[in-house]
Amino acid sequence: MKKPIALCIVGLCTVMSLFAQFIPSSPTDPVIDGIFSPGEYASEIPLRDMRLGYALSNNQQEIYFVLEAPTNGWVSIGLGSNRMNGAHMIMGYDDLTNKVIVEETGRGRSHSAASTPILLRSAIAQTGAKTTLEFSVPASLYASGRELSLIVAYGNQNNIRSRHARHSNHTIRFAR
Repeated sequence: MKKPIALCIVGLCTVMSLFAQFIPSSPTDPVIDGIFSPGEYASEIPLRDMRLGYALSNNQQEIYFVLEAPTNGWVSIGLGSNRMNGAHMIMGYDDLTNKVIVEETGRGRSHSAASTPILLRSAIAQTGAKTTLEFSVPASLYASGRELSLIVAYGNQNNIRSRHARHSNHTIRFAR
């Protein structure tokens, strides 16, 4: 009696894991240029009216992220939390004369400069009515866990202190 139940549980877990979102390695590492090219990222996820992409580098040393949002203002990806509080946020905007990318730490419903920078490479670009933020961070910071919670957001102004117009969250489950 115990063996069939155990087999059913194992089978169910296997089926459920097939539907979980894993972070796959990219056959070719994405180019950090502020452009979300088709097929560039191993995973592409629609979140509300935004597009999120991510991939593990070929050598599994970096995690690449990209967020495209329908705004001429700021965009942000927060790592490590599905809420603003506690997230390590990469925020930026391109006002066509000045490109700004900063690292902030979420504190309640606000944020301040991060005490430890983690960005390896980054780019931001505004094209038409869309702004795209692209960056990479060391995989060792997040890949040791089973999942990575994210928050994504954008605002309508070219400053990182204005309130968001939209936000969403996502969880990446790492393949084991």
